[in-house]
Amino acid sequence: MSPVTMLTIAFIAALALTGLWLWLARSRAWLDRPNFRSSHEIPIPLSGGVGIVVPFVVLALWPQRPAPDAQGYWMLAAAAGLATTGLIDDFCRLGIRLRLFLQLLAVASLWPLLVALPPLVLPFALVLHGAVLAALLSVAVLWLVNLYNFMDGIDALAATEGIFVCTALALLTMLAGHPNPDTSLLYLGGTLAGFLFFNLPPARIFLGDVGSYFLGFMISVIGFQLIAEGKLGYWTLPILLGTFVADASTTLLGRVLAGAVWYHGHRSHAYQLLAARWQSHGLVVVANLVINVVWLFPMAWLSELRPGYGLWITLLAWLPLAVGAGLVRKAHDVSS
Repeated sequence: MSPVTMLTIAFIAALALTGLWLWLARSRAWLDRPNFRSSHEIPIPLSGGVGIVVPFVVLALWPQRPAPDAQGYWMLAAAAGLATTGLIDDFCRLGIRLRLFLQLLAVASLWPLLVALPPLVLPFALVLHGAVLAALLSVAVLWLVNLYNFMDGIDALAATEGIFVCTALALLTMLAGHPNPDTSLLYLGGTLAGFLFFNLPPARIFLGDVGSYFLGFMISVIGFQLIAEGKLGYWTLPILLGTFVADASTTLLGRVLAGAVWYHGHRSHAYQLLAARWQSHGLVVVANLVINVVWLFPMAWLSELRPGYGLWITLLAWLPLAVGAGLVRKAHDVSS
């Protein structure tokens, strides 16, 4: 199938299933009711990410495409299992220990892929490879899974970020001389676009834990596969996710330093504070996309052109975003 056909099928499948889930959730009263940490004011149907998870998994196993190898099946099963964990968590609120344990089981499925990745060369002649590199990347995946969940708090933010990452990865691999976009990028971007129809402001449904866990995990898997195939450098994906990394990481650090229980729900992310201050979710989403396109995409491209400076380029890309997130929270504390 052509890339356009794959995108179209993924879009229609997600659009149809998300619409069906929205109707079912409303009719069964599967609703997330607003509380002190919510950015919405009316009950919103739970677990809209089902609308991307099911079409993606089905399309990934579609008979007309080359079948995944044993490792691919295993990782897809882990992604589906992690999404199931999120689905249960949406409805039953699993404890932090059980939730982290189940997430670790999913991340462990990546170990054969991670230990086989090429060495990561750092400044000062430091080289990471094998089990050491795999352990470091496993922690990064675990953080991304939870980070994506933290950032799914206002209309359209998490979905548009996922679409941007898929599009940027496809463009960067094409610029590197690989003209055919990865099939997983097409299916993930297409399903997110279908879901976005119902997630645009004012959102009728959110990803929920089921969708955010799945997205964080699959973005990691796709990134590692592209690295393994020599189509992508190590620093590209962290740069592209810069706004999410900077906001979630500085918020978590600030809460830990303040003595707050870090895993409890809150409403102190910079994007949440900006949405409240501007009284618009859409403006925050547009601002995020502008930063992605104008700042992060060129920096990611630069890291591909100058891989030896990848770490420094990444830190440079993150720095103004982390400072900006800190300033937003500081202004909120002062105004409060």
